[in-house]
Amino acid sequence: MRKKQQPNERIIKTVSFILLGTTVPNVFGLISNSLYSITELAFSYSYFIFIILLVWNGNTFIMRYLPKKMPWHRTLQNNIAVILFFSNIIFSGLISAALFLLWQHFSREPASGNQKIISTSMLIIIISSFITNIYEIIYLNNERRSTLSKVEQLNIAKIQAELEVLKNQTDPHFIFNSLNTLSFLISTDAESAKHFTNTLAGVYRYIVLNKEKDFVMLKEEIEFISNYFYLLKIRFGDAINMVIEINDVLAEDFLIPPISLQILVENAVKHNEFSEKFPMEINVSIMPNYVQIKNAIRKKQILPNSAKSGLKNLNNRYQFLTRRNIIIQTVNNLFIAKLPILKF
Repeated sequence: MRKKQQPNERIIKTVSFILLGTTVPNVFGLISNSLYSITELAFSYSYFIFIILLVWNGNTFIMRYLPKKMPWHRTLQNNIAVILFFSNIIFSGLISAALFLLWQHFSREPASGNQKIISTSMLIIIISSFITNIYEIIYLNNERRSTLSKVEQLNIAKIQAELEVLKNQTDPHFIFNSLNTLSFLISTDAESAKHFTNTLAGVYRYIVLNKEKDFVMLKEEIEFISNYFYLLKIRFGDAINMVIEINDVLAEDFLIPPISLQILVENAVKHNEFSEKFPMEINVSIMPNYVQIKNAIRKKQILPNSAKSGLKNLNNRYQFLTRRNIIIQTVNNLFIAKLPILKF
């Protein structure tokens, strides 16, 4: 049985539905407020909020229904995330496009082709495909674990509890910040918006497809962290920089737990002050048996809310997978983290 939503969770979801239902139509020009009375606007925006709610709940149903029809056999474990991913895309695209076309038919909006509807539906697909999948993936893992024996559950639960926390370290605020950035780019720079969308899709596709893996090639992780940092770069501009001193040929020779580097980059951005005048530079390099990440320490005066368990969980994950510890050092006001890597 799924855990009941906490009050804070319900509030966040409700506010998110309202914000998306009121901002998306305006961003994409689906509604001209001056053409409608206050009552008509209230009804119109309620309709858009209903679309967001329907897409979200429909995808949630898919996430719960399909796994029950597809038992967690070994041959399916690597495919279920992909199946759910494309199921969400198809459902979200069809429902949102149909309901937006219905709105266009009965509204007072002047005929302007279907480009606005296509663009809006694409954003809805991005939201449902990534936020819903990230939000519901914990439920799917719990379903999978429920098929194990009680003895196995007791042995695995302790390990998985820490691994799942670590593997889901991507800050939820990062998702919404990325969508806000995308909305801005769509209205100011269509080409950059397209590239941003493709990169955002790649980032979350990597998370979904590699979340259950113990190791990936270092080259893949480097490509992922480059894409992740591009999204941060669009947001913060010249206030942050990252230098990767690892060539592709060398990176093909080693393995690393997935999403490890992202945790350290996110940690640097979250806990340090930086600006265009005093930018932060993150350096990624390789040394015998380790990947090293370092950045200058300029701690924020007011630190964000954090469980402060990211590095601890990362170290526990390495202990479990490699029987080795990560190395954390502070040298000449530099924060240095060394992650063990395995020869491929």
